[in-house]
Amino acid sequence: MTHGVVTRRSFMQRSAMLLGASTVAPAAFAQTSLMVRPEWQTFKTTPRYDAFIKAVRLMKANTNANDPRSWAYWTNIHLQRCPHSTSYFFAWHRGYLYYFERQLRAVSGDSKLVLPYWDYYLNPALPAEFTNPNGGNPLYVPRINTNVRQALSMAPFSSTLINFPRGTANAFETSFEDMPHNPVHDLIGNWMADLRSPTDPVFWLHHANVDRLWVAWVNAGGGRRMPSLTQAYWSGSHTYTSSLTIPRSSTYSTRTKLAYSYQNETFPTRLPLALLAPANAQATPENRQDALPPVGPFRLSPSRQTSEQSFAIGGALDVGLDDSSVSVQLPVSSENAQTLARIATGSAASLPGSSKLYRSVQLVLDNVEVTEAGKGGGYYYQLVLNIPAADGVANRPEAILIGTLGAFKISGAAHHGGPVQLRYRVARAAFARVALKAGMLSVSFVRVSGDQSPTGSVIGLGEVRLETSTEDEDA
Repeated sequence: MTHGVVTRRSFMQRSAMLLGASTVAPAAFAQTSLMVRPEWQTFKTTPRYDAFIKAVRLMKANTNANDPRSWAYWTNIHLQRCPHSTSYFFAWHRGYLYYFERQLRAVSGDSKLVLPYWDYYLNPALPAEFTNPNGGNPLYVPRINTNVRQALSMAPFSSTLINFPRGTANAFETSFEDMPHNPVHDLIGNWMADLRSPTDPVFWLHHANVDRLWVAWVNAGGGRRMPSLTQAYWSGSHTYTSSLTIPRSSTYSTRTKLAYSYQNETFPTRLPLALLAPANAQATPENRQDALPPVGPFRLSPSRQTSEQSFAIGGALDVGLDDSSVSVQLPVSSENAQTLARIATGSAASLPGSSKLYRSVQLVLDNVEVTEAGKGGGYYYQLVLNIPAADGVANRPEAILIGTLGAFKISGAAHHGGPVQLRYRVARAAFARVALKAGMLSVSFVRVSGDQSPTGSVIGLGEVRLETSTEDEDA
């Protein structure tokens, strides 16, 4: 397939014109019967399977990237509009899948066609129908890996994640996007490793599963709470083209305005352990502390004001990442350690050399670049902040997973233009036991490789630094 990438201006202008002739229009929400999206293994045994294959084949054969009946049209919406590492990651994609599903129905002629989901917590291997290159299979594209077991985590389903939106403490949205969402993209690789990921048909099954697990989070109860529909969070609309929008409030639930549900709307209870290869299993918090990756010989960067809102308190320059794991030291003075300890209590704190009051902490990766070998994916890194204990060397550092890094996340940031900068909020409470003396924090980049993974250099970081911020947002 030739993927037609058009400029943002051309895409928005021409899609507005073509949308009027398309069978997909802004939602009228007239449908009353509840459609059920099944898991792929169930879906492929139904009459809807043939309609799905027909729609995918016809949309891929349409070479007009500005036509809503083409595959590339929907890829370009994602390329130009999708929110990643920002608010509304879940809700925007829910509306996106809703409109794409309606287009599948129109192209196939099957009014009962629904998007299936791939439950990779049940079976982390891509369904066989997506891996067969023979016979012009429209579900096949070249991929780096066809198993995502190394991407999976139970962390988003923790009972401590009781808030939903990014920017709040203990947020499900932040945790889930970091892992498993991003690593699934990274490990599959090729098209899935950047914002053109909807080119790969498995993208739609992946995101249907993402949407399903949001439903499961709401259903799980236990104090988990969404912003209520009366809050400003749901004001406004999600935008896909200049003429295709959906009210944010309509994406609050699948069962009301959107009128669909899922075959299974419960959390996974465990990782698929029987399918995990021990050499590729994720590092747990305990064994991260037992064996921290070796510290690299990186040059230290100075403490300094980095913006009107932020101040760097320790960092390192020119950090290269390859197929091994590495730790980076972040020197923290005794004065700055006291500032961190004060922020940990929820109070504002000052820093030497600055008149501002700081309320939160972030790990910043600045001037991020990806090598050609790294752009294809097949790997990712877990970012682990190692904080020395207040009672000294008798205790090991506390290892805190603060996020992941891979080609997909970098692609999303690069799309905004300019040097790539990535920010990871660190929970204030993490610094409650930080040593109140001069010392070294460190951050470990723990390499997680797929069954197939590039060797050698993949990512370069101009600077890795710990910053305090005047923003009053917790992780």
